[in-house]
Amino acid sequence: MFKKVMALLLGLSMMLSIAACGKKVEVPSKGDVKKAAAEEYDMEFKVDSEEISKDQKEAEWVLISKDGSLEVTVTWNAKNPDEFEFDAEEHPEATETEPEVSIETSDETSETTEATTSATTAATETSAAGSETSGSDTVATTPVDPSGKTYVNFDEMNFYVNGKKFTLGKTTLQEMIDAGVPFDPEDLQNAGNNVKSNSESDCFKIMIGDYYYARVYFMNDTEDGKPATACFAHEISFRYDDPQDVVTFDFPFDITMDSLKANSGEPNEDPFHYDGDGDYYSDTLKYTKESERYYNDSVYEFDFVRGEFDSIRMTYIP
Repeated sequence: MFKKVMALLLGLSMMLSIAACGKKVEVPSKGDVKKAAAEEYDMEFKVDSEEISKDQKEAEWVLISKDGSLEVTVTWNAKNPDEFEFDAEEHPEATETEPEVSIETSDETSETTEATTSATTAATETSAAGSETSGSDTVATTPVDPSGKTYVNFDEMNFYVNGKKFTLGKTTLQEMIDAGVPFDPEDLQNAGNNVKSNSESDCFKIMIGDYYYARVYFMNDTEDGKPATACFAHEISFRYDDPQDVVTFDFPFDITMDSLKANSGEPNEDPFHYDGDGDYYSDTLKYTKESERYYNDSVYEFDFVRGEFDSIRMTYIP
């Protein structure tokens, strides 16, 4: 769950001091840190990682320049809230090759081009092989979705209920209720509950069967409380157990890791692989897009068990 404290700093000159009543100093946002580093080194950066203490009195960010030539560690302490410390390490070899374009900096055109190129390459390799093959070092055996949809699309994080389209960050709970989404009746009793500023609602389950459902959460990103019905959908999680068509997405349920990467490119987070007992193994492919307002990011997280699709978590953070 993302942290429910919004970084309200508008710039270094407006950082809050510790008030006499003992309130915590707000930790600088990613945007503030990137701006400070950009002014210090006269180049653009992206956040590679961050670490914030539980009491929010200390924080550290690792930033990488967009061309990969400079890595900067930025540290901050609440005792001196209007100051940053920088520790830079040069990587000149990074400029000798073409820099990678991450999902967070790609525009829609470049993403589409990359997906098309990857799909064409995969199709060519499959044709050359003459037949489908299996194994981790072979091309995908599942064809790319001919619909042309991009599975990972942070501009349109869509999901569908009984064929009706809803979009994270746009669709409200009330709109879904009016559209006839089959929510758990007990959950709907909480639809009028107040959701605090910069917080998420309780879970609302979309019922598929007696014990089969998708979970949806709604977010209030304003400075005032408001009822859950007025909040927008910001997260949906779904585990695929049995064939059904109540809840669907912009990707098919027979998706494979290879077809996912052929369509949407390599994930920008390190893949996770787990080997269990016997023949059990699982993989997680995670795509993220950085938020300028909150600590957590927008996410597409795909889980595969024994190479087959198992679950999806999609989260929109403004």
